This record gives sequence, C-alpha cells and structure tokens, in this order.
Amino acid sequence: MNVSQDEADRVLRLKSRERETHACYPCRKRKVKCDGHHPCRTCVRRKHPHICSYQLRGRGGPSSPLTAPGSVRNARSPEGSVGQNIDVNIDADAHVPAEAGDVRPDDASKNYVYSGDNSVVSILRLRASGANDSVAREVGSVLGLQNTFSSYPFMDSKTPQERWHSLLGILPQRTEVLKFFHYYRVTAYPFNPILADMDRFESDLCTYLNAHANGDLHDPEKITERWATDKSIGHISLLLATLAAGSHYSDIEYPQRLELSTDFARRSFHALRLANFLFRPSLDIIQALLILGNTLQNMGQSDAAWALLGTTIRLAQTMGLHTERSTIHWPEYVRTKARALWSTIVWQDSLLCLCYDRPPIVSVSGWPLDNSFVERHGLSYTDIMHFICRVGLDILGPEGLGITAADRGIEYLQHIDRVRQKAQPHLHSRENCTTLQHHLEHLALKMHTSFCVSVACRPAMKQAQVQPPHSDILRSRAKGSLIDASRAFLDFQALSVVPLRSWSMVHTVLSSTLLLCMWEETRNDPEGRDLQQRVIDVFSSSDSRSDDGTMSEQDQQWLSARHIRALVTLRAALDREGDRSAENENAATGPHPVPFDGNFESYLEMPNAFDISPVTYLDSIMNVPMFDFTQENGFL
Repeated sequence: MNVSQDEADRVLRLKSRERETHACYPCRKRKVKCDGHHPCRTCVRRKHPHICSYQLRGRGGPSSPLTAPGSVRNARSPEGSVGQNIDVNIDADAHVPAEAGDVRPDDASKNYVYSGDNSVVSILRLRASGANDSVAREVGSVLGLQNTFSSYPFMDSKTPQERWHSLLGILPQRTEVLKFFHYYRVTAYPFNPILADMDRFESDLCTYLNAHANGDLHDPEKITERWATDKSIGHISLLLATLAAGSHYSDIEYPQRLELSTDFARRSFHALRLANFLFRPSLDIIQALLILGNTLQNMGQSDAAWALLGTTIRLAQTMGLHTERSTIHWPEYVRTKARALWSTIVWQDSLLCLCYDRPPIVSVSGWPLDNSFVERHGLSYTDIMHFICRVGLDILGPEGLGITAADRGIEYLQHIDRVRQKAQPHLHSRENCTTLQHHLEHLALKMHTSFCVSVACRPAMKQAQVQPPHSDILRSRAKGSLIDASRAFLDFQALSVVPLRSWSMVHTVLSSTLLLCMWEETRNDPEGRDLQQRVIDVFSSSDSRSDDGTMSEQDQQWLSARHIRALVTLRAALDREGDRSAENENAATGPHPVPFDGNFESYLEMPNAFDISPVTYLDSIMNVPMFDFTQENGFL
C-alpha cells in the first residue's frame, strides 16, 4: 500500500493530539513531578497555583497567556551561542491593549535580562540540555543577576486594588487625549520621532479611547484585568508622556502650558512606577522615558534630562536593545521596532553629549548600518539625522593615534557632506520644497547639520592654530555653519513654534550667535552682527530687559538658566563691542588673558576677555556648575 508523506504526517499529528496530559503546564515546562490535582502540590509549593493549568499547550499548540504569539524563550543564536535569555513579553510591547484575552500573570512573565556570550549565565544555558534546562533558565536568579520584585517597592500601592485605585487617578481623559496628542503628532513627533511605531500606537490609542468610553476604566471597585497588567500600564505611561510633550508645543499661554506639561509628566512617571519600570522594563517604558527626558530638556532642565537618559539607556541595554544579536529570534516586526528605538536612543544621547561635550553611553557597534545605506539616494530627514548622530558619537570619541584633531575634523565634514548629497530633494535645496512640512524639515536638518559641522570645526576656532591646508577649510566651514544655523533658526521660527520650544535648537542658535560674537573672524562681520541682533530680538522684546540687565520672566519661559546667562552675555557683548574692538587693538601685546571667574559682567569689562579661545569662553558661559561642591564637608 502506497502512503504519501502528507498522509503519514497527518496521522502522526492526530496521534500526537490524542496523547493524554498527566502533568500541568508549569510542571511539564520545568520537567518536574506533578500529582495531577488542581492546583497541584508543586504549583502550591512554588506559590503560583493560579497558573496551574492542564489545558495549556506547548509552543506548537494554541496561543495562551503563557505562550502568546511572538513570545520567544531561551533562544539560541545560529552560532550556538546563548547570549540571550529571551524570557521577555515581546508581544506585550508589540500591541499592548489590543489583545483582550491576553492577560499574563505577573509571576509567569519574568523579565528578560541581557547577558553577553562570555557571562556565566550564557555559558550554562549553552551547555544545558534535558532536565538541566530548567536549572539553566533560573541561573540568573540564583546568581543574583535578575530582579525579583513583582511590583515597584518604593511606593504605597501594594495590593492589586490599591494599584487600580492609583491608576484610575492618573488616567488621561478623552478631552486631554484628543487635544494634546494632536500637537505631539503634528508638531513634536516629525522632528524627534521617538515613537518606534506610530501607526500601531495610534491604533492602540483608539482602543484606549473606546475602553474609556465603554466604562472599563471608571469603576474603582471593579478591576479590569485587561488594563491592570504591567504592559497596559506601561502603555498608559507612554500615552501620558506624549501628552506632556504635546502640551508643551500647544498654543496655550505659557504658565498654563507649563503646568499642564508638568502634570502630564508627573502622571506618566507615576504610571511608570505602577508598571514597575525599574525592575520590568519594556519597549513602551523605554519610549515613555525618552519622551519624558526630551520634555524635561525642552523645559530647560537639561541636567535632569541627562541623568534620566543614563537610566533609560541602562534599562534598554538590560533588554538587549543595543545589539542586533540579542534580538535575532524575536518576531521581525518587534526586531524592527527594537532597532528603531535604539537608533532613537543614539539620537538623544548624541545631541545632548555634543551640547555638553560629555562622553556618551551608547554604542552603534551592535546595530551596523545596512550596506544599502551608503548606496541609497533619497534619504529622509530621519535617515540623515540618524547618520549625523553617529558622526556625533565619532566626534565625541577618543582621538586616534597619529591623527590630529584637524584631520579628524576634515573626515567628519566629508561624512556629513556625503550623506547630505543623498538627501531627498527638499532637504538638499529649499527651492525644491513644495509643502510646509518640506520647508520645516529642510530648516530643522540645516540647524542640526550646521551644529554638527561647527563642532567638527572647533579645532580651528581654538587658540592653538591649525596648520594649513586644513586651517582655511575648517575656519571657512566653521563660519558658514554658524551663519547657516542662525539663518535657519530665524526662518524656522517664522513658520513654527518648534525651534523656540526645542532645547537643542535653542542651544544651537545661541551657541552659534555667541561664537559669531566672540570669534575674531566674525566679531566685526556685518552679516554676523545683523544675525546676532535678530536672534536677540526673537528671544526678547523691547521691554523685556529689566533695570539690572537680567532677563524677564517672558524670556525665561524659553530658556534654561545656562541659556539665559548666554543671552545676557551676548547682549552685553554687543553693547560694548565698539569700545572693546579699539581696546583690543591697543592691547595686542598686553598681558595674558585673564581666566574667567564666573562673574560675567565684571569679566566683560576686562579689555582682553575675548582674547581667549571663543570655544573656551562659550563653555565657561554654558557650563557654569549648578552646584557648589566645595561645601560638601558639613552636614548642613
């Protein structure tokens, strides 16, 4: 009798389904003895009787809360290495609220902890097989390398009921979502696309609004399990973070706008605590932290944003987002989301580090550029920004042996010029802009690239002279970048509130105008002086200066403390520029430059204040210590 292979496979599958299950799912999973009761003695002893089930199937069976689609566990790389413990709720981040029945018990959703190939955890997993596999899976906890708190320990909400009450108190209302998410979507997101999957987020947003309208999120006595899980609360924290950013860019008057943005941010942080963000990070939680940090920057709190970004990066590395290898067995759409999210983290860290000239935390070695990137044309605004931020990391990196700062600067300029030539037409030339968004993207990209160029050229602006032939190139490009940044800002703010509400753009234009004012090659340039005055006019109206020369409250709504100091210094410098130029000529052979002592007004009165490096002077203005660390000896 001839039997086809398909028929044989069909019979084998049927026979396989007929096999009776004698152990519950947790005992089968761990390969331990089960007494067949419900709940069994083993599950009771291990304190998870609620997941003792005899209906759940393994990986090949139907989807269940423990084996939902997209959940990948204990995956080994093709090379045989097990540098990853894939025990994370991948599906939870892919589409958080949409799966109504996908409620995963907290005890069953252990957090994924990334471990490199040379760690003891990875080596034991690699060698584990059969009965030892369960031991290898738990080795992270045994070695103290895995979090064990199932809820955030630093808050009062302990029981599920308390947690639900706390959640209901911070939920975004329908009117808040409809009003402020629009501002985020249209104004903030296009120029800083932190959300890794906007389409899916908007779909989940509709799910939330429907649940809110149906009354699922109103009764404090009835917990809606679908919305009480860590993953759903993490998604709510992300929604609140977008509302915080959106309200910052809204058309509301400043005092109310600041209050709203701060309130949304506070509620988002509280949702993060309810979701146990520090112990159970997820993709939604990482995105929420990034948006909150960026909002803090835009409020002028860049030091706090810097500290928060460090925590965010470490949590992302805990999940393994920093390397492609750790995501090799994730579903493709989740891998794409993870890659986009890590690129966004690089974006945030690079720009903030360039502004402060501080060492970055991130690395791009784990996610190499696609080979097609260097060959592609028609690159978008986001594509080019990701590349420029990689160049920024190179600028901040250690100098290579035998390579001068000037040589590195020329190399960076070549990289930037090469990628700009491959941009979409409207990014390459403003004459090709046909829509408002085209104009805004063109100007935003010009500001960012000009800032990066100016940083790359700063060796030529320092006191130590750069030797030809590089000196002429670097100094010429430096001057052009400072002028281009100021022009782009002035054109940009005429079309949108984005540059006036974005900390990085405020920093770019003020640093550019300050350098134009202080650098000997541009100090007396008529075009540069005109740009400086126009920038000052944008930030301060004619009646905004107080009697003591400080900035009014109207100006402070835009600027951080460092930016206010920079603007006051720039205004004072312009007022005294005429007298100072004559004094500097007479004092060319005078004493050495006087070091900056923190007193801007007295320092500006000194005849040789501008004889120091303009970059050094800029740093002295923008990076005055916020704290007096000399007073750390006493208790009070």
